[in-house]
Amino acid sequence: MIKRILLAFAIGVLATAALFALSFAADSFGFTSLANGFLWQNTLLQSFAPLGNMGTPERPVYEGTPLNFLAFLASVPLGIVIYSVMAYAVLSMVRRRA
Repeated sequence: MIKRILLAFAIGVLATAALFALSFAADSFGFTSLANGFLWQNTLLQSFAPLGNMGTPERPVYEGTPLNFLAFLASVPLGIVIYSVMAYAVLSMVRRRA
């Protein structure tokens, strides 16, 4: 059981790191929607952080706040937890079938 937990945690860390890398690569090539999809947990958390309009109502310019940075930082452990739980569930199902 401990082996399965450690394996699931390792899979969660690797999946989160790989999806972060894919997200940054997609964003650098201009595929913003794809990048948001790869890093969906960050997109979800960023939707709760307010943005400040530094421009006019006709020409808005939005600037991030420290809450946006905290949401980005929180998305890393959130991704690890979510993908680890998913990996544990899959590993448990595979073990039951074998």
